[in-house]
Amino acid sequence: MSWTVIQSDEIDNWNEKLKKTQAPFYQYPYYASALYHTAFSKCRFLKYIEGGKDIAFCTVIEINFYLFKVGVIDGGPIPLTSTDITELIEELKIFAKKRKYLYLQIMPFNASFEAIIKKDTGFKKDVFFPFHRIEEAEFNIYRMPEELLLKSYKLQGRRKIILAERVPFEYYKLENKITLKDIRELFKKVIKDKGYNYLPFSIFVNIFRNGRKHQLCDIYIASLNGEIVNAIFIVKDSQSFYHLSSGLVVKGYKENESPPAKLHHFAMMDCFNKENKSYYNISYGGSNNLVRFKELFNPVKVPRSSYYTFVINTKAFRLFKKFTPESADTMRTVFGKLRKLF
Repeated sequence: MSWTVIQSDEIDNWNEKLKKTQAPFYQYPYYASALYHTAFSKCRFLKYIEGGKDIAFCTVIEINFYLFKVGVIDGGPIPLTSTDITELIEELKIFAKKRKYLYLQIMPFNASFEAIIKKDTGFKKDVFFPFHRIEEAEFNIYRMPEELLLKSYKLQGRRKIILAERVPFEYYKLENKITLKDIRELFKKVIKDKGYNYLPFSIFVNIFRNGRKHQLCDIYIASLNGEIVNAIFIVKDSQSFYHLSSGLVVKGYKENESPPAKLHHFAMMDCFNKENKSYYNISYGGSNNLVRFKELFNPVKVPRSSYYTFVINTKAFRLFKKFTPESADTMRTVFGKLRKLF
C-alpha cells in the first residue's frame, strides 16, 4: 500500500472520477496540469491503491529551482472511499522523502482532515518560505431562487445591475460564437489600458480546452455591438464554480453602466439552474484588487484551512527559513517572468 504516480494516459480520466468526490477544482488534472507546467514547476498525480482498488487521489505541485525542491498539496489528498487519513499522510511523507523534497506543504481539504494533521507533531502550522500563496478566505455566494439571490446583494450591487440594463449588452456563454483569440484580444486591451497582469494566455487556453471536455470550464461574455467588452473565466468542480479571471474594457457606454455585476449574476443563474451547483466562489482572480466589487454580492466569507509544513531536509531548510516574506515576493516575481520565457 503506497502512493503511486498515475500514468500519463490515465490522468485525464481522473477529471471524471473526481466529480464523484468533494475535491476542489485545484486538485483536478485539467486545472493543475495547465497551471503548473513550466521549467520550474510540474504536477505529480498520485493514487493510493489498497487491495487492487483506488482508495485516494492527490495532486502534488512540485516546485524545483536548483537546490530548492518542495512539494505542495492544495486541498488534498482526496479520499475516494472511507479510509484512514493518518495512513495517507504517513505514506505522503514517505513519497516526499523519496522525491528529496526540502519540505512537504499541505493545505487540508476539509476541517476533519485538518484536525487530524494538527495532531501530527511532524507538521508545523506555517508557510516558512511562501512561494505558494492563496487567499485566506473563500468568498462564497450560495444557490437560492433568483428573487432571493438579488435581494441578498448589497444595494449598490443591485443598482449596478439595473444601470447595466440601460445598455443593450448581449450576455452569453462561449460556444461556437467566437474563438479564444477574441478573449485574448480583450485581455491584451486590459493590460494596455489598466496595466493588469494575467497568467500567460496559453495557460487559460489549456485549462479551457481540457476542462471543457469534462464540463468543468466556461467563459461568460458581455458584448456590445458585436464586440466583447467583458469576459469571466469560470472553473468548476462537482459542487461549485469559481471566478478564475476576468477582463473589462469601457467602450461605447458610460462607466457607471458597466456590465460586470450583470454578467456575474448571469453566470450564477446559469450554473445554479442548469448544473445545480451549490455555490459560486468569487474569491479568486485578484481578490485583493477587486475585493470591493466582489463584496457587492455580499458573499459569505469562509476561512480556509491553514498550511502545514513537514520539513525533510533540516539543514537546507534553515538556510531558506532566513528569507523574509518580502524576499519571497521578489522570487515569486522572478518565477513569474521566467515562466513567460519558458
